[in-house]
Amino acid sequence: MEKLNIRQIEAFRAVMTYGSMKKAAEVLGISQPAMSRLIASLTETVGFALFTREQGGVVPTDDAVDFMREVERVFAGTDELRRRADAIRRKEAGTVRIAAMSHYANDLLPELVARFSLKHPNIRVILEARSRIEIGSYVRLGLADLGVTSLPIPSEPAVVTRLAVAPVVLLMPAGHPLSAMERVPAEALEGERFVSFESRTPFRTEVDAVFDERSIRRTLAIETAAPEGIVRLVAAGAGVGLISPFTADIHETPGVVSRPFDPAIAVEVGLLTDDRSLSTAATAMIDFLKEAFEDGTATARYRLPA
Repeated sequence: MEKLNIRQIEAFRAVMTYGSMKKAAEVLGISQPAMSRLIASLTETVGFALFTREQGGVVPTDDAVDFMREVERVFAGTDELRRRADAIRRKEAGTVRIAAMSHYANDLLPELVARFSLKHPNIRVILEARSRIEIGSYVRLGLADLGVTSLPIPSEPAVVTRLAVAPVVLLMPAGHPLSAMERVPAEALEGERFVSFESRTPFRTEVDAVFDERSIRRTLAIETAAPEGIVRLVAAGAGVGLISPFTADIHETPGVVSRPFDPAIAVEVGLLTDDRSLSTAATAMIDFLKEAFEDGTATARYRLPA
């Protein structure tokens, strides 16, 4: 059997729907002879009679009725594909993969992702926690549509957008003598017990460099991997610590206070994308995040300095 073509099927479906070659031709915007040729070629292709002529129109054969059931099934699938395509175009469907540093995946992004999901309920969001080193590679290799990480990163993809920047803060137990200061200089931490991030992390390296350059000695009491851990250790009286300002626990955990630190150490939150074409769902997420950071709603809970 020769291959069917969509124009033949459209013609057949129109004749079955309207019961008239003339009316079907008008609906499809073709001449009646052209319609007759399409039905004739379809009849030849399928190998069985489709219509018999009677006064006032055409009557489908039993085989045509059976064939129409299959045609409708196919067209139903096509209509669904069209609806899905329209939904994707309108940013109402699709999947977005986000690779983010664990702190951002657990603290900064969940509320934003929830708001985005409510706004676009048919877009699936996959939020994965990855290391600062991994995120750039994930975006570049297409394993994630976008990344959210602290900057800089070792290997940058094509597009890096700075979403927010703010200085680190010094965290200390409530009632600590240094809490009387409006801004705490590095020199004031001479001899203090210090709760730090793990060694060899970019943040830890930058903090250690500040104290090493000034020959300030601290007692490095405890190391931990997560900002939340530092907050709880400080609240328990284990020492003081420098921490990212993008940590809600600073303001939500009893027993700790924070102060600006001198010299200022900036924490930059970056959005990473690749220069390949993005899906409309991913573009919607990127636009949403940029707007949320630009208008301040993304960082309002962190009480960042003006």
